[in-house]
Amino acid sequence: MTHHNKGTKVWSGKLDCTFHGKMHWELNKEMWFLSKEAKTHHDIWKEMGVKITEPKSPEGYSKVYAPNGYDTDLTSIPRVGWVAVAPWDVARPAIIHDVLYGALRDALKNKTHDEKLVNEMRAAADRVFLEGMMHVEPPIKMWKAKPCYWSVRPFGRFAIRKAGMAQT
Repeated sequence: MTHHNKGTKVWSGKLDCTFHGKMHWELNKEMWFLSKEAKTHHDIWKEMGVKITEPKSPEGYSKVYAPNGYDTDLTSIPRVGWVAVAPWDVARPAIIHDVLYGALRDALKNKTHDEKLVNEMRAAADRVFLEGMMHVEPPIKMWKAKPCYWSVRPFGRFAIRKAGMAQT
């Protein structure tokens, strides 16, 4: 697990989005996450069309962006699972994860990257999701974060093969 330096701002701020009906939210402003995990594959994410930058400080991190107007379902936790993890608990990490999965979906659909690399990058996206959950305020307890992470690991391969929400 990666750890951020104390005092380093890792999220752009609070989530600002508008509800448009069942499982349909739209970001009202761009958001970003400062990630050590994303830095590992920075150039590949950029090549796949993810807005990602390398800040001068702190070193060893990349900023992954979700654009203003991005459509999301926030998180796909079934209502029965809300007892343990409410969608709002993991919303920001889930949105960044959706952005990364969207790039993977496009890479497969457009055949710009081979399936082996896409599968490696899916695992990388899932690690960014876990890292994001570890750095939200209030912090998500590990007993909540791990089941979310382990729910995307086996099923994510199906998610990148189905159509996502159309992005503007």
